[in-house]
Amino acid sequence: MNSPRKVEGKVWRKSTEATETIHQLLKFVRTKGIDWVPEPVSYNADYEVISYIEGKVLHDMPMWAWETKILRQTAARLRDWHDATLGFNFSQARWNFDTGTEHQVICHNDFAPYNCVYIEKTMVGLIDFDLCAPGSRLWDMAYAAYRFVPIMPNIAIANETEISPFTNKETNERIERFLDEYARGQEEMRYDRKILLEITSKRLQSLAEWTKKHAQISKNTALEMHATMYKNHADWILHFLK
Repeated sequence: MNSPRKVEGKVWRKSTEATETIHQLLKFVRTKGIDWVPEPVSYNADYEVISYIEGKVLHDMPMWAWETKILRQTAARLRDWHDATLGFNFSQARWNFDTGTEHQVICHNDFAPYNCVYIEKTMVGLIDFDLCAPGSRLWDMAYAAYRFVPIMPNIAIANETEISPFTNKETNERIERFLDEYARGQEEMRYDRKILLEITSKRLQSLAEWTKKHAQISKNTALEMHATMYKNHADWILHFLK
């Protein structure tokens, strides 16, 4: 949400209304063993300081990023994050975002390759927590699956800025792997593929509307293109369900 800068091994970022809450949350999950998130250092009204995580963030997806190993890692890390947030009850909590969903866990809300840090094909870090907010597990899973499965049209049927390298059949298989890994053998945590897809479509529709609104305000044509893409992907998923 804002441009960070690295200074002497620490990351400086502009503070938001939720900075105090996010720092408390990061401290909380780190006590639960989640040591692959930044360690909060300090904050004031203008800036926050957190530890820097060494590694590579995936802005352009290399072929290895589509390996099944990465998909399983993603689902496992997301499950770890969700479970670690259980019981977080900061009385003065303020968030920058509202999922509009049931409060089951604290959602990251942007669990995507561009916010994950890798070393030698292993996810070693998660960054950018500005959008964290209470919500349902499926709400967070939907966007992670959209990005990592990915749940989007493939090159044979799409003319989009972002496409999938997989066939529809392969995509379905990858969704099932993602859900299996997240569930870890717990029946109550093994969500249905169609429900995940329905929520993914709704989430992308909401994202399209939000992006379009901000594109019009800022007169940003690139944002308008992304809004169109999200809308097209949301519509495609509804047909994909069939």
